[in-house]
Amino acid sequence: MIDTHCHLTFDKLHACVDQVLADADAVGVDRMISVGTTPADAARALALARRYPRVFATAGVHPHYAEPFVDRAGLQDALNEKLADPRCVALGEMGLDRHYPEPPMEAQRRVFAWQLELMMDPQSPAAHLPGIIHNREATDETLAMIREVGVPGERFVFHCFTGSADELDAILDLGARVSFTGIVTFGSARALAEASDRVPIDRLMIETDSPYLTPEPHRKVRPNEPKYVADVARFLAERRGLDLDLFVKQVDANANAFFNLPTSGNP
Repeated sequence: MIDTHCHLTFDKLHACVDQVLADADAVGVDRMISVGTTPADAARALALARRYPRVFATAGVHPHYAEPFVDRAGLQDALNEKLADPRCVALGEMGLDRHYPEPPMEAQRRVFAWQLELMMDPQSPAAHLPGIIHNREATDETLAMIREVGVPGERFVFHCFTGSADELDAILDLGARVSFTGIVTFGSARALAEASDRVPIDRLMIETDSPYLTPEPHRKVRPNEPKYVADVARFLAERRGLDLDLFVKQVDANANAFFNLPTSGNP
């Protein structure tokens, strides 16, 4: 089973990463993608990916960290350096977030656009990689920017989806994949669980976004860990009336194809 989105570089996980990986392995989570939120964070994720064959990395700028990046060429060069590493499997996470008043949307849009441009640049490693989208309360703007730059929708996964059924339909119409975290298991997220049923099984992924968003029945546990992606899988399989093993086989195949992963942890 693959945790397609976690943050092993965050202090509470990084400090005990050997145990985190062992605990994940014990429940069948044999691979995970540690997602970069800045070039510096991506460097830490790549260091882990080189050390542990079961870990892969990504490189991007999360919208929460967009404001300091004002040099387009400098940022794109820094990302390209990380993206060229064979252990780096995607650009992102990147996107827009209106949940908080800061950073300004101008900064978020600027940095998001620079990253989307890399996916259309034949000289960039990003031209051959998928993109991970962070979208919170900004679906229309996010989709509009993707369309404006011209990146095909099937090259994206919208991670940690928490929007409405209408937003989900718009994302699916783009051609993108959709990934769900432990939020979908919460009793307070019934509408989200119902929306998850609309995602075609071949465009569905699962993740933890750890160290955040621990799923039920472990919701009070902090920090969240990749091992708990098994609970997300179990919840979604039960909703669809699918055998868990068959469900996991399908979502793993989706992740393998999208991120071009080997079928085992070996590079």
